[in-house]
Amino acid sequence: MTSTSQLSIVQRLQADQPAFHMGGNARWDSLPDTLGAICRSVKPGDVTIETGVGASTVVFAERGASHTAVSPDPDEHKLVRDYCQKIGVDDSRIEFIVGLSDDVLPSLLGHDRTLDVAFIDGAHSFPFPELDWYYITRSLKVGGQLLMDDITISAVADVFEHMSLESNWRLDGVFDDRAASFRLLAPPMPEEWSMQPYNKRYPDFRFAAPQERLRLESAHRIQQVGRGLARRYPILRRLRKRA
Repeated sequence: MTSTSQLSIVQRLQADQPAFHMGGNARWDSLPDTLGAICRSVKPGDVTIETGVGASTVVFAERGASHTAVSPDPDEHKLVRDYCQKIGVDDSRIEFIVGLSDDVLPSLLGHDRTLDVAFIDGAHSFPFPELDWYYITRSLKVGGQLLMDDITISAVADVFEHMSLESNWRLDGVFDDRAASFRLLAPPMPEEWSMQPYNKRYPDFRFAAPQERLRLESAHRIQQVGRGLARRYPILRRLRKRA
């Protein structure tokens, strides 16, 4: 096993290839550039959280974060602690919480904006990435960093798209062609749904079959043109009412 002092923590993880999942029989870890992005984002003493557990947890620990990791499998937690102790990484500031993030996060996180860095890499089926994002971002500091893995999965891609369109988030990078890092520039403003860029497709007729969708879109465009003309020429509105 290579000495930690000779390698960065990301290089060490790549050299050792520790397995933290399925009782130590599987590796579902983030890729090297993503781990490097986490490493660069975290400073000693930062308050951090992640949904999921693995190599990323080792990086948070090595960087000296006061870190919380949420996952349902306690065996993963033990394997991470054992590996940290084996390579000389202080794991005393890691808090492992056994449970599903949708059960844990609502009571764990409030609106007090205490988090410096967060990593969403838990359950990837809908709606878990959205729920993780909701509870974590309401507790993220302005200026804080939010990283997400597996943005190629549709349930995560929806979150990525929403953030990419919002002016209070800045995309700082995409890593390994599957992970993204955003910085929160300003508190989210309460918005009417129609003001959110994510809803710019309204009305969204993707639920309909192609022919029906074409009919609905055409009818909507005709209606919009009619309303525009009525606003411009009030006499048309009066004529329509008489008709």
